[in-house]
Amino acid sequence: MRQDLLQNLNIPSACKIGRKLFKKQFSENFTLNVNEKKTLTNDIESITLEYLLNKDNINIAPFVDDEKDYSEIAFIQVDILNKQKLKPLAAIIQNIPYPLIVLFRHENLICFNVTPKRINKNDSTKLVLEESLFTEWIDLQNASRLEEEFIKSLEIQNHPFTDFHSFYNSYLDKIIAFNASKHSGTLSITDASREILQEIQNIEAQISEVTSKIKKETNTRDKVNMNIELKKLNINLDELKGKL
Repeated sequence: MRQDLLQNLNIPSACKIGRKLFKKQFSENFTLNVNEKKTLTNDIESITLEYLLNKDNINIAPFVDDEKDYSEIAFIQVDILNKQKLKPLAAIIQNIPYPLIVLFRHENLICFNVTPKRINKNDSTKLVLEESLFTEWIDLQNASRLEEEFIKSLEIQNHPFTDFHSFYNSYLDKIIAFNASKHSGTLSITDASREILQEIQNIEAQISEVTSKIKKETNTRDKVNMNIELKKLNINLDELKGKL
């Protein structure tokens, strides 16, 4: 599987930008704290604005209302040096004030990120970031059948051209379906898939926390109670996975 995935999504050449974005632009134009500036400097190799889709270069209508501004959508590629810093890096990149579909790359690994945004009611010139969604890392040299199907599903012809909001939400749905496929074995999703995935993540975090406590606990009674709690959490987890 080729590394230049964005070039294989069949996005019209009229939308191609291929312009490097400099780290200095982020530090000068956005309010970053000390840690974010350090992460920006140390953990990003390059940032490229690969494609910009708008009504002038593709037959998709803008979508603007009191809460959302989907006048255009950008595809950005970010080559990173430390994949452990993925989420803080995404938070920095998503400061760009319009909807982004971001491809993170680390050696042979890739990860997609989308973050829906809405207009700040107190300041219409600013956008509020909603929940940021990520795929798990995909090894391009050892991609599974489902991973290959997911990447194929991202090709532009597999998304609605009704308007940019529907177009963006389609990418979001593909990512949800892919994340759910880890449990369901299929890329199909239901209306409840996103909520179920969030519940699964919450329970997995609780399981990790309880497991860690069990290893450290020396009191036998407390350890037994924790194991009972752990068993209940695993039962709940299996039930949730069965709903996907």
